[in-house]
Amino acid sequence: MRSRLIILGIFTVFSCKAQQMLSLNASVYNSPTNSYFKDINNELDPYIGVWKASFQGKIILIKIIKELKVPFEMWGKNNFKDRLLVRYEIINNNGVILESSLNNNFNTKVKLLIEGSEIEDDLVKLIFAGGNCSVGIGEIILRKVNGTKVSWSYYPGTTTMNDKDCPPNLDYTIYLPETENLIFTKQ
Repeated sequence: MRSRLIILGIFTVFSCKAQQMLSLNASVYNSPTNSYFKDINNELDPYIGVWKASFQGKIILIKIIKELKVPFEMWGKNNFKDRLLVRYEIINNNGVILESSLNNNFNTKVKLLIEGSEIEDDLVKLIFAGGNCSVGIGEIILRKVNGTKVSWSYYPGTTTMNDKDCPPNLDYTIYLPETENLIFTKQ
């Protein structure tokens, strides 16, 4: 009976695979597979909400939510993370919607996806997947100004289409505000 308990104990120890919980900015490279990069101190929470700004005659509306335990793969390892997901809408001065990701299903396509979780002091770094043919792919930095204002800085990495791979009949306009320190107010 005693040997059965020992065997059962050994089996239990080796078959249990505990998930390691790490802070958002912990290194993925040095982490075990199936680690969970969690927003332990709720550092992403101040960015959650609906925000509005005006830029060059356009209204920019962004809706930010926090998603928990989102699977991702990096360095050949499957892990999980908490992240901010940003949906947006750009409206011109005539009330015409120029571009919107408010109703996009980012599980099936990543075009217009803005997401991220890299926190540094009072800012969060996000990645924009770009529009058609990934035009506009780049980094967006949101900085907390106070409880009702955030500053937006967008740095597109590519601003033109690839003539070889992209069809000429698509819209390659970057509608997101390409600027630094644009102030958004919480709605």
